[in-house]
Amino acid sequence: MSDNNLEVREMLQIIIKEEFPLEKEIYYEQLKLKNFKKIQEIVHKIKHKINAVGLVEGYALANNYENNLRNESLELSKEFEEILNEITNFIKTF
Repeated sequence: MSDNNLEVREMLQIIIKEEFPLEKEIYYEQLKLKNFKKIQEIVHKIKHKINAVGLVEGYALANNYENNLRNESLELSKEFEEILNEITNFIKTF
């Protein structure tokens, strides 16, 4: 996404490092409340960060999960949460 531009790469890292943990927290809060509309909205935001870190298959899964949420289905939630954990671990390497 940064086309090897160091400034863009650093900016993306900062955005992901600052925004992702908050969005992840909101995701789990809304999941507990079973607020499908809010879950869908936050998955949509997180989906773009998944794409930014280069998880192509993760992006596709998040997209499918987002579609499931429109139908009030939590199918793929476990797989999505695995991606959240992957990104959390990845952020620690910044």
